[in-house]
Amino acid sequence: MDKITKQTQGIAIDGNIKGLSDVNEIKETITSYNLKNGDRFYIEINNSFAMPSAMIGYLMKLVEQDKVNLTVQISDERLVELLDDLGLTQAFNIKTKSIA
Repeated sequence: MDKITKQTQGIAIDGNIKGLSDVNEIKETITSYNLKNGDRFYIEINNSFAMPSAMIGYLMKLVEQDKVNLTVQISDERLVELLDDLGLTQAFNIKTKSIA
């Protein structure tokens, strides 16, 4: 992963999300927002075709346990298809972002 950019109600992730160190950095960044039940949070994933299972599990916890209204915007069609195959399109409110 290249970098995480904090935004008002979310984060932008640039580069391929590879291992646990990337996942832990993303988790720490999201935790810093102190999200509560009903909060909206936005994750933009640029240039990543993969997502470690630990990341998927963490996002599921955000949605299912913490009741965060999550939107994930993804630029790589392969990652969109992977998460769709796992049945997570609705849970993560996945949007496709085309790269110009």
